[in-house]
Parts: sequence; structure tokens; C-alpha cells
Amino acid sequence: LLAWSYYGERAVEFLFGVKAILPYRLAWVVLVYCGAVVNLEMVWLFADVMNGFMALPNLVALLLLSPLVFRMTREFFADEERIGS
Repeated sequence: LLAWSYYGERAVEFLFGVKAILPYRLAWVVLVYCGAVVNLEMVWLFADVMNGFMALPNLVALLLLSPLVFRMTREFFADEERIGS
């Protein structure tokens, strides 16, 4: 819990500035309490949905950056063949 709280706080500060830290901390405390008293199945469902939401921007970035990665990979192996021979 401490690590996720810290990571989330750093992300909120980066995205929204220092003024957003207190609302984040308050929301964190409320959600920790809810996680402790709510049905465990609901907690896991919420965690799975949030992990899915975290994956979406990463998948979009992978799709957008894949042409660059393919180009750089081809260049790398072309250089390796040229240097190796």
C-alpha cells in the first residue's frame, strides 16, 4: 500500500502539480477504507478494471511507436551485418 500510494502521488504531482497531492491523499485514504470493508470480489473487480485502464495508454503507445521500432530494428541489424562482414 505504501509503494502504490507513493507511485500514485508522484504521478499525480507530475500530471497535475503539487496542489493535487492533498486531494489524492484524501481519495487514497477513502479508497483504502472502502477496500477494507467492501466485498472482496468487488475489490478484485475494481483492481482488474483499473489495471486494464493502465494498460490502454501503453497499448496505444505501442501501436503508435511500432513503425519507429521496426525501422530502428532494421537499421540496427543492417549495421550489424555491415560491421560483422
